[in-house]
Amino acid sequence: MVWIARIAVALVGLFSLAMGLMALASPVQLGTTLGIGALTPLGLNALRADLGAFFLASAIASALALIAGRASWMWGVACLYGLAVAGRFLGILVDGAPEGIAQPVTVELVLVVLSVFGAKTLGRK
Repeated sequence: MVWIARIAVALVGLFSLAMGLMALASPVQLGTTLGIGALTPLGLNALRADLGAFFLASAIASALALIAGRASWMWGVACLYGLAVAGRFLGILVDGAPEGIAQPVTVELVLVVLSVFGAKTLGRK
C-alpha cells in the first residue's frame, strides 16, 4: 500500500510541477488552459506569480513528502486543492455552472483524494 501512496503523491507532485512551470514559462498558455486571461501586464504578472506559487508550493510539498519522508506536508496540498474545489462550488452557487466546470472540479477532487491518501498512508510508518 505504501508504494501506491508514493505513486499517488508523485502524480500530485508531477501535475503540480508541470502546472507551476507552465505558469512561469507561459502564463498566457496556462491562463488559456484554465479559462482566464491577463487584461494588462500586471494581470500577466499575477498569472505567473500567483498561479505559479499555488502549483509550485504543491509540488515542493509533494517532493518533501516523498524525498524527505514528511508525509504531513500532503495535508497542505490537500488543503490547497480542497480550497480550490470549495471556491469552484461557491462560484457555481453564486454565478451558476459555467461550461466545462466538470473537468477542473474532477481533477482537483482527485488531487485532494490522492493527497489525503498519501498523507494518511505514508504517515503510518
